[in-house]
Amino acid sequence: MDQNLPLISIQVLNWNRAEETVRSIHSALEQTYPNIEIVIVDNGSTDHSIALISSTFPEIKIIQLDKNYGCPDGRNRGIDHCNGEFIFYLDNDGVLHREAVKRAHDTIKDDKDIAIVTGQVYDFDYPNEIDPSIQPRSNKKYEFANFQGGICMHRKSIYEKIGRYPKHFFYGGEEWYLTCKVIDNNWKIIKNESIILWHKRSLVARDRTAELLNQYYNKLYVCISLYPIKYAILFMFYFPPKYLMYAKEEGIQKKFRRTLFNRYFKTVVKAFKDRKDPIKTSTYNKLNIGH
Repeated sequence: MDQNLPLISIQVLNWNRAEETVRSIHSALEQTYPNIEIVIVDNGSTDHSIALISSTFPEIKIIQLDKNYGCPDGRNRGIDHCNGEFIFYLDNDGVLHREAVKRAHDTIKDDKDIAIVTGQVYDFDYPNEIDPSIQPRSNKKYEFANFQGGICMHRKSIYEKIGRYPKHFFYGGEEWYLTCKVIDNNWKIIKNESIILWHKRSLVARDRTAELLNQYYNKLYVCISLYPIKYAILFMFYFPPKYLMYAKEEGIQKKFRRTLFNRYFKTVVKAFKDRKDPIKTSTYNKLNIGH
């Protein structure tokens, strides 16, 4: 461990994905960055996750939650157990390149205006496609108006200013919420394409229809609670026809229709109730969402 380098906490959130999480942890342990801690946040798993992880990695900290709080609030609850100056969020169905954490730190270390560093996802079908020491396809780095929650590193101090993920979100849209807050506070999000995560969409512990519906309504919440009032109202009217089209493309049109009346109005009411600190119009334009 190099005490001259800041501690980076690698947080892995798990729910009922024992074997995949073990694979993810192995990739975290193989990082070349020397000063890390690994924090496993278990979202009330009912499979053998705790037994397998604790027996395979007895030295790793496991935070056992009493139930499944979803992805955003599960991560929130892990933050207080992360001692690092930075928190690197790692999807438990992903595998990190061995240089990922080092490259994230190299990207952020000399610029206090960078709040979040995100990376590049390489899809895979079979484990033999993963090469944790491969040369990246690209070394491009640039400002980016969003980040991927399962491969990103946050400066922990930003939460004191902008808060954390919306705890009532179960899945989806939480990255856009924080992005709006980050950019509104004149911080930067940098995408570094040499920070690599191999990811295979898992069929374990997933309900794709529920995930899509959560994404739709969480986006509605973010837009109404955070956008400048003119654009919030426009999005409120834009949402039903546009997202009905998206639902049709995803094959969930009937299910979306069944939720639309009740869930739409509940989301709108809560979003307006929570509307306390909307982003500036200049931020809205900077996010390139004016269209």
